[in-house]
Amino acid sequence: MRLLLLALAIALASTTATSQPQPDPPPTFAFPNPRLRAAYIALQTFRRTAIFSDPFNLTANWSGPNVCAYAGVFCAPHPTLPGSPLVVAGLDLNGADIAGFLPPSLPAGLPDLALLHLNSNRFCGVLPDTFLHLRLLHELDLSNNRFVGAFPAVVLSLPQLKYLDLRFNDFEGPIPRGLFDRPLDAIFLNSNRLTNPIPPNLGNSPASVLVLAHNRLGGCIPPSIGQMANTLNEIVLIDDGLTGCIPPQVGLLSKVTVFDVSGNLLQGTLPGSVAGLAAVEQLNVAGNLLEGPVPASVCGLRSLRNFTYEDNFFTYRPGCAAATADGRWNCIPGAPAQRPPAQCAAAAAHPFDCSKAQCQAAAPGSGRGRDRRGGGRVPPTPAGAPRPRTRIAPPRSSTPSQPLPPPGSGAPPSYPSPPGSSSPTTPGMTAPPPPPTFSESPGHAMPPLSSAPAPPSRGGSPPSAGYQPPSASSPSGGQPTTAPPPAEHPGYVLPPLAPPTAPAPAPSSPLPLPAPGSSWTPPPPPQSGGGPPSSPPTLPFPPVHGVQYGSPPPPLPPVYGVSYSSPPPPLPPVYGVSYASPPPPTGP
Repeated sequence: MRLLLLALAIALASTTATSQPQPDPPPTFAFPNPRLRAAYIALQTFRRTAIFSDPFNLTANWSGPNVCAYAGVFCAPHPTLPGSPLVVAGLDLNGADIAGFLPPSLPAGLPDLALLHLNSNRFCGVLPDTFLHLRLLHELDLSNNRFVGAFPAVVLSLPQLKYLDLRFNDFEGPIPRGLFDRPLDAIFLNSNRLTNPIPPNLGNSPASVLVLAHNRLGGCIPPSIGQMANTLNEIVLIDDGLTGCIPPQVGLLSKVTVFDVSGNLLQGTLPGSVAGLAAVEQLNVAGNLLEGPVPASVCGLRSLRNFTYEDNFFTYRPGCAAATADGRWNCIPGAPAQRPPAQCAAAAAHPFDCSKAQCQAAAPGSGRGRDRRGGGRVPPTPAGAPRPRTRIAPPRSSTPSQPLPPPGSGAPPSYPSPPGSSSPTTPGMTAPPPPPTFSESPGHAMPPLSSAPAPPSRGGSPPSAGYQPPSASSPSGGQPTTAPPPAEHPGYVLPPLAPPTAPAPAPSSPLPLPAPGSSWTPPPPPQSGGGPPSSPPTLPFPPVHGVQYGSPPPPLPPVYGVSYSSPPPPLPPVYGVSYASPPPPTGP
């Protein structure tokens, strides 16, 4: 009922915003050209009708005819129009905690945007079809908001789009096939409600970074992944309910530095073709159903810094340091902390034959909570021995007001954990942190978090090093880190909650746009706290294939205690504590 009322409220607000007359500027306002006048109308309509809460007052200076001086708004000469008129080329409201929605008039009135950064806010609803007007848009970052509905197909019609970040939202349904036919360099879709297997044309994508983790995809890894050999640098498919075998075509990915498929239901053996992963630094297959020997070819991966394969059914490992540094909770004779013999015997009695497996959609209900063996079969267990465990995914958490229900109608059973485990979280399948849930005032008390279920514990030995995704301070690719995360929040380094800096006027000289046919240079993102910079520096347009982007989005969920370089959104305050005002006195 609450969701229905919320949807009706959003629909009513959207209808009201589109039906109300747009605010015409006063006759005394002078604009250099009609496009800046149209931008004024679009931004004023956005502020007055579609922003419900602006707790940091980021839009406080959105008044007057000089839209290029508005906080978060950046102007530049148009690259193709005669005379190169000054236009609004970027809108960056990252981290402002603004609540509202995107009215159709916003993209329609800002058709020259090359950069649209709205991450870490509370925007909700669906993307309007008027996004079709954004023919120059190169970067679209809507991560860590509350957008809903099917995958926004309108983004597939943006001819210049190269960077797409929709992570930490509530998009649902299948990933469209057309996504992998677009010339996107970076695709971030993790931590949504996406379902259905990965489309078979995955290999058509020229992306260098592909992150689909923490969805409900099911199905297999398409063999066409080998076609991404010339471009793919990082691929993260954690906790997606993937089944079937790891295709041998992954050995063609000679430029991949991060290959992470942990926390799924992958079966069969780890193919010896992993020897072709010449550049891989982080190889993570932990928490699956893999069996047989760990291929000796992993010992020849000279760039490998972290190989994680615990919590499987491997029966042998080579003696090199890369293989012996991990391996708990498998079936390796003589290795420490292995599975009970009964579980290993039951698994060995029913090996999975990858030569007979087909890459196809998973059976209904098999995306999560599937039995340990292929086809839903559970191998017989010797009398008196514990049954092989059932792979499940932990309940996912979202915002306290919108918890993500676990799949299936009943609570899935738990399964044994490695003995001696001390980690309270689920390695590789930790639910993402909720977006900020501030109310009208930052000092307002927060609702309790009791509606978000805690994931069940599962054993695991955290590796001593990890990788960092692309950020504004480091090039794309894995970088080791030895600094452990805080014990109370494994895998995260939490930043202090700080409001954006006060809005500052834009510089008098606009950012230049290149001539037609050359690279567009978008405006820079805020430098601290989500607020606008005092004077935007000149940043190169994010190059394709592996170089950091100007605005790093929220980080991936942690993998086995790894601390990522880009901190996640701040956690909600604790049960009614106000962080904006001092605590009450403790005594008379």
